[in-house]
Amino acid sequence: MIALRVIDKQIEVFEPVTVSVDCTPEYDDGRLTVAYAENDDEREYVFSVYRFEDSDTFEVPEGSKICNFTGDMAHVLTPIEAYEGDRT
Repeated sequence: MIALRVIDKQIEVFEPVTVSVDCTPEYDDGRLTVAYAENDDEREYVFSVYRFEDSDTFEVPEGSKICNFTGDMAHVLTPIEAYEGDRT
């Protein structure tokens, strides 16, 4: 058997979160959910929103994790060291 770490939490924009570098997180209606092996390598991310109005492409820093996207907005876990926004 394998031990899993489970995250199921309400999350706000700019909130830091630590998850596996190999996981595939999901975001729906304010909740971040993800499960991964307890011994996976982890990394700290910042929950971010990227808008891509009038375009069918957008750029994110290397190592980012797309949680979901709808319409002209993407919910992304951005590696904290690459995050350029104001987190105050």
